[in-house]
Amino acid sequence: MTVEVKNLGKKFGSVVAIVDVSFEVEDGIFVLIGPNGAGKTTTLRCLSGEIAPDMGEIKVFGKKVEEVKEKIAVLREDRRVFSNMKVKDYEELYSLIYPKWNPILFRRLVLHFNIPGDQPVEKFSAGMKTLFLLSLVISSGAELLLLDEPTQGLDPMKKEEVMKILREAGEERVLIVASHHLEEIEMLADNFAIINEGKVVYRDNLDNAKEKHRIIQASELTEEDEIIGVLEDGMLVKTERDVGRYSRFREIVLSYIERSLKHFSILD
Repeated sequence: MTVEVKNLGKKFGSVVAIVDVSFEVEDGIFVLIGPNGAGKTTTLRCLSGEIAPDMGEIKVFGKKVEEVKEKIAVLREDRRVFSNMKVKDYEELYSLIYPKWNPILFRRLVLHFNIPGDQPVEKFSAGMKTLFLLSLVISSGAELLLLDEPTQGLDPMKKEEVMKILREAGEERVLIVASHHLEEIEMLADNFAIINEGKVVYRDNLDNAKEKHRIIQASELTEEDEIIGVLEDGMLVKTERDVGRYSRFREIVLSYIERSLKHFSILD
């Protein structure tokens, strides 16, 4: 198993960021889905070793995170960069940090995205920072890529280009992506976990999730069906029966999030 996360928890003062988060990632692209503030970024920060969890365990390639740092590359949500450093400076830095740094791939990506090399990265637009930092991460040669909102600040054409690059990267390396963009997630994910209010409320393989969830009418409901949500045109249920219509990925995600909010409010 490439990544194992067991019962992860983290608080910032009195604020609980994540509670009992667990999932496993073997290969391909795994996506953490949830609204802003759901706990996605905190989970990635724990996975990268940037912050230590208060409870739980993380194993990456069977080891503790601090033992495999050179195998992990991170695209941070805040896109934080160093002052006065240009493209060449970052290239030199990453070549020292990552043993499998790929300078040819990096330069190809820099040219493809028309990234300017003559100005400090801190002066780049939000979208250009995303493209530049993503180019660094992909070229790092790291075996595990942690990507927080990888299309942040990009126009539709650039988003499509990035989706293609990430899908290609996912064929050879493991990607864990945090995002709230459902359309993009459906294009990327092999496996996913829906996270809300700091808790994983559902996780599955994308194809399995679509197969198991159907939209049915109340008259078709049986004891075998688990009601997930109520939509305008029927009920979303998790079932083994071949009934109703197949649900859309958006319907599955939003229904689990809505159900989790009701559940939390009852508990609170």
